[in-house]
Amino acid sequence: MQKTEQLRSKHITHAVILCILAAICYSIMNLLVKLITNSTTESMTVFFRFLVSSSWVMIVLAYKRTGGKHFQLKTKHFWLHFNRAILSFIAMFSLYYALRYVPLVDVNSLYMTYTLFIPILGYIFLGSKTNTKNWASIIVGFIGTIFILKPYSSSFNPIALVALISGITMAASFLLLYEIAKYDKPYTIMLYYFPLTVILSGICTIFSWKTPSLKTISYLLLTGAVGTAYHEFLTRSMSYAPPKIIAPLLYFTIIFSGFFDWLFWHRIPDVYFWIGATLVTIGCIFSIRYTED
Repeated sequence: MQKTEQLRSKHITHAVILCILAAICYSIMNLLVKLITNSTTESMTVFFRFLVSSSWVMIVLAYKRTGGKHFQLKTKHFWLHFNRAILSFIAMFSLYYALRYVPLVDVNSLYMTYTLFIPILGYIFLGSKTNTKNWASIIVGFIGTIFILKPYSSSFNPIALVALISGITMAASFLLLYEIAKYDKPYTIMLYYFPLTVILSGICTIFSWKTPSLKTISYLLLTGAVGTAYHEFLTRSMSYAPPKIIAPLLYFTIIFSGFFDWLFWHRIPDVYFWIGATLVTIGCIFSIRYTED
């Protein structure tokens, strides 16, 4: 019994460390995107982001196949994969567009509201049950977004709503992933998701191409590498602990983003932002907890 408790404690420790590393990588990825917004286009940034991740996934899957690991290459639900890729592209494009005009910490805080939208969209489109505690958590979270957006003041930036759109579309993407996972295995899902997102973003990049400098290309590749590391750390952390432990730790991105805003742009968020960010975090955390219960 004691050994079991020690093993569980060790696993949770590993999960916490990996998830905090994931939060750091996510914050750095968006920082890099913001630093090159004037040197490239959103489509190009999304393209390189997914291209690096897709290349990494293909290398890993090829290695596993040479090691005797077999997985299904065909799917009977291609359009589910395709629609998920479209939603993910829109989510990333919206996120990167918002980063061009809105402070880093504000964008990340609004993007994280995807946790609030998952039960709402699930209720609307899938008929998922949502209890009273969950609804209360969602309301608290959305009150927080009002403090962040400040639509009642002269400092309101309408483009911040684009970051909120990013959260909505990412929530829809997660719901589609939930549906796809009923039919296809994880390796099959990755085989369709990353190439499709590369193709979609690549097509858009053709019409918005802006020849990058060597420095910009380096930043784009680094953005993809850090984004890939984010997914790797997050996936591995979930193998050690359940989402109700992992999800709250991702809100460290708000703290890291606030630090980067101060370090690079000497911006310190006002008290209304911190009230809003706190309410969004509380709402999202309890929304996840009550959904699982």
